[in-house]
Amino acid sequence: MRLFRRIPFKCKEKDYETRVLYDDKIINIAVFYSNHPANGFRYQVKVPKYLDIKKLLEVNVIENLVEAAKNDIIEDRWEKLLKTAT
Repeated sequence: MRLFRRIPFKCKEKDYETRVLYDDKIINIAVFYSNHPANGFRYQVKVPKYLDIKKLLEVNVIENLVEAAKNDIIEDRWEKLLKTAT
């Protein structure tokens, strides 16, 4: 996958980075901490071949998914999910 963009942010005194990655058919959005995935959540968009993926990377919906990934960290959603499974 190719890196389209990195969006750094701070939360609870830690430096995180949301990454938007893509290939010919898929856009992936995930948050990283210390160069490793910060949680088990990923946002993935599967794109039909007839659409221009580079144009889709610029649309507001992708920005909304970036914000959702950031909010997963802010709201401790992964930790809450793990608590319910134990």
